[in-house]
This record gives sequence, C-alpha cells and structure tokens, in this order.
Amino acid sequence: MLLSRDGSTGYARPISQVSWADLVFCHPMRDFSRRHGQVNKPVAFFSRTVGDLIACESQHERRFMILVDWNLDVVHIAAQPFTIDFPVGHELDSHTPDFVLITRTGGVVVVDVKWHTAAETADVLRRHAVVDKVLASAGIQHAVWVGAPQVITSNLALFASARVPEPTLAIIGPEVLKAARSGARVGEVVNQAAEFLQVPAPVVLVVLRRLLWDHELTIDLSRPFDTETILL
Repeated sequence: MLLSRDGSTGYARPISQVSWADLVFCHPMRDFSRRHGQVNKPVAFFSRTVGDLIACESQHERRFMILVDWNLDVVHIAAQPFTIDFPVGHELDSHTPDFVLITRTGGVVVVDVKWHTAAETADVLRRHAVVDKVLASAGIQHAVWVGAPQVITSNLALFASARVPEPTLAIIGPEVLKAARSGARVGEVVNQAAEFLQVPAPVVLVVLRRLLWDHELTIDLSRPFDTETILL
C-alpha cells in the first residue's frame, strides 16, 4: 500500500500495518483537474467533521460527503487515502479508493463512489470483489456507494451551508429550541423566536437550519425543506 502525507513524496506500508495516523494524516493520492468540457466537476467540500476542505472529484462524491459529514458516527474523513499496489501478474495493477472513514468506535471503512450503472459492470464488480477481500484481510470494511435520493442530499446541503457565528448561535439557538415543538411548522417557530428576540426572521431561519445540521432538531428529510416543513 502506498500513502503520502504531503502529496509529493510517498511511502509504502503493508496493508496489515496501516495505522489510524496513516489515515488521519494522509494526502490525496491523485491530482484533481478541472478543464473545459470535463464531465465530472471536482469541488472542495468543507467538512465540519474534520474542520477542513475535502477534495471531491465530482458532484456525486460531494453528495456522499454531505451524508457522511452529517453522520455523528463518523469522526474522520479522507479523500483518496492510499493506493493498493498489486503484485506483478495480478489481474489488477492498482486501486485507489475514493474515501476512507474512521468511525466513533474505531472502525475503518473504505468507500468507492460510483454511479449505479457503472457499479454493476462486470469489470467493476470484479475489481471491487478483489479490493473487498484484500481490505477484509486487514480488518478494514469496504463499501460501494451509488447514491441517495436527491431531496435528502439537497436538504442536508442546505443545512450544511448555514454558517452561523458561535455568539449568534448562543443567543438565538436556545430561543429557537424553546419555540420548537413536534408538529410545529418551521415558519411558526422562526416567527415566534424572531418576535421575541426582535431580530429578522431570515436570520433566525439560518440558525434553525444550523440546528437541523447539528441534530438538535429533526424533520422528514424525504420532503423538500421550506417554512411549511413540520418538525418531528
């Protein structure tokens, strides 16, 4: 297995000896390009989990990042963390997975992100079967993510974009939570808190979105979020 901590120089590590430190401090193994006419559009996603940007090679990968960044069981995320080099004569030359996740319980999950149609081709199925077996020998889980309903990732993207200064959150957040109740509409909660605090309703709405991202409030993610959304 090849890894890098600076993107310029690499080092080898037997897969059975890979440590959390190797995965936490790893640097993406490939360069991310963006050119005219390119089908996939690489982006940098700011992850609250790691407090830094994570490179995504496509919007599809960004949608996956939004989901795992919101998952409280995930404590670290890294893009293109390593390259598995296979022996000479093996059916595969190498494989660089898209992401690695470290969970709250210390588990390591390596993820390849594919469109559903691409994931079901014979070559890709065989490749992932080989990678799955190699990683399992080191106690590492392997998963292939093909997508989630767009309404869910769109809602979470909206919540993730709610940038609220901590002093503002400390003042407005408690009043939003006080006004919130199961069955209440978002607009009702926002207006009640805004009237009490004498602050603009749009400001309160951004704070409410931040509280949804922080799991302080809950809604049905399968429906588009708006002021008519009902709190659970």
